[in-house]
Amino acid sequence: MIKNQVFSEQRFNQKQFSGEEIHDCKFLRCCFDSIDLSETTFVNCIFYDDEMQKGCSFQNAQLKDASFKHCDLTMADFKNIQALGLEIRECKATGADFNGANFMNMITTRSWFCSAFMTKNNFSYANFSKVILEKCELWENRWTGANVRGTNFSGSDLSGGEFTEFDWNDVNITHCDLTNSDLGELNLRKVDLDGVKIDDWQQSHLLEKLGVIVIHSK
Repeated sequence: MIKNQVFSEQRFNQKQFSGEEIHDCKFLRCCFDSIDLSETTFVNCIFYDDEMQKGCSFQNAQLKDASFKHCDLTMADFKNIQALGLEIRECKATGADFNGANFMNMITTRSWFCSAFMTKNNFSYANFSKVILEKCELWENRWTGANVRGTNFSGSDLSGGEFTEFDWNDVNITHCDLTNSDLGELNLRKVDLDGVKIDDWQQSHLLEKLGVIVIHSK
């Protein structure tokens, strides 16, 4: 186990942390690009230099079954990571960039499954553009202002989420669980809601936006 260390402007070796448990460490402007972090666990770690306003880079890293819990991943660069089974829980990931991240296990060219466990995080203004996250655990996240253009969340649990300043128009949420979520400006006329689960109070709110007055029977 690695604990209570500070790393500054370091570029790490291929398997330096692979499979390790890392607790209460600071990584300031560090580079994890292309290294193997499979099954590595980070707990209460900081990956953001608040003074320089710069995050760490994980571009092209192997993050299969890796875990981040209670970490500060603000502005982290996760572009093109291999992320099947990645766990991110109760983290601050404001402005993190997941463009090109791969959460899929390809079975054939036409069949695959995804695996990700990302819950109770702040993903405000993060970039998930064109990422495929089908049938994943994505509950109780804050998605304020996140870039989800072309993102596929089909079948995922998005319950308890906060979707203010969220563009619903070019994201696949079919068969998702949206119960107990703040749905922001979701427009029933423009979004495919096939198979989506919502609560009674959400239904009333969405219909009222269409001018329909919902009367609750006693």
